[in-house]
Amino acid sequence: MSVRTEFSDLIRAMARRDWGTVDQLLDGLEASGWRGGNQVIGAAFAIAVNDRFGAAHSPTDVARFVAETRTQFPGAESLPTLEMEGLVRAALGEVGLVDNLSPETALQMQIVFLGKLLQDRDPTETQLEEFIADVERTAAEYM
Repeated sequence: MSVRTEFSDLIRAMARRDWGTVDQLLDGLEASGWRGGNQVIGAAFAIAVNDRFGAAHSPTDVARFVAETRTQFPGAESLPTLEMEGLVRAALGEVGLVDNLSPETALQMQIVFLGKLLQDRDPTETQLEEFIADVERTAAEYM
């Protein structure tokens, strides 16, 4: 199954720091109801978090990352800190930490985190396309 290209375009725009395109795409996705968004953005978030932290991480590492994200992205300030930490830790294997998190809030958090993770990684075009191909393959398994 193929994933919708709007999500791949959103990831590309975020990685390229093309915030005008990001805003346009987000508006369009909001209007369309984000159909398939949880799978694609969730896959991108999980892959990027695991690339960032790997096997060696602590709750303190996650808390530091969340604090950095909250200061760098104005939209993140309104998101609940403990739930943000729980979402990252859940992507790293502690899945029970997001049992009470609504899908809408989780998606919002994942988008903010994805922006931070992509900026920190600063991928080349080749690395970005490899990442997107991995995301699309992973998301297709859940669609």
